[in-house]
Amino acid sequence: MLTAPTRSLLYYLQQVPDSRGRKGRRHDFVAMLSTVICAVLCNHGNYEAMVQWIHLQEVEFWHCLGYLRTPPKATTFRRLLSAISPEALQTALEQWITEGLGLSLSAEELQPISIDGKTLRGTKSRHTRAWQVLTLLDQKTGCVLSQAPVGENTNEARAAQEFLQGLVLEGKLVVGDAAYCQKDFCQTVLDGGGDYLVLVKDNQ
Repeated sequence: MLTAPTRSLLYYLQQVPDSRGRKGRRHDFVAMLSTVICAVLCNHGNYEAMVQWIHLQEVEFWHCLGYLRTPPKATTFRRLLSAISPEALQTALEQWITEGLGLSLSAEELQPISIDGKTLRGTKSRHTRAWQVLTLLDQKTGCVLSQAPVGENTNEARAAQEFLQGLVLEGKLVVGDAAYCQKDFCQTVLDGGGDYLVLVKDNQ
């Protein structure tokens, strides 16, 4: 039986550095981050859906999150998430899950795991390509275990090799689509003590 959380999500989000300029802090940083997380947990994953979700909540709920005025629009959320450190946010969420909620992220619960790359909607600009993010998913729990960006000068498979080198793969089955049907990627998994299952196409 789970005990009540000793500390809330808001407490752990305070550990994420606020990278906004002083003149651009009209809305509370933790309130906006918690809005994003709560909206995603409610299956509202894009910026417009996040805004619709938070504006449908009661004013009292806004105040609980830390808002002192009406929550912002989609552009403000987009700028916020583009500026923060994904590693710092990931660390805060992991601490919230393990310490605040008392849930386990032990190795026994983390296999098989799927790796996939996704292009972030709304991140493409006139002079740069859209942002790509690698995601590692625990198939048993459906939880995202880790994420990493795909640099402009590399591709999904090469970025995945560096991504996996920093993870514990022993006893895990890494599942990927045809993009990962590369000898170097498969060898990286084996070198880390894991096994792999990737889709094979005729050209591989």
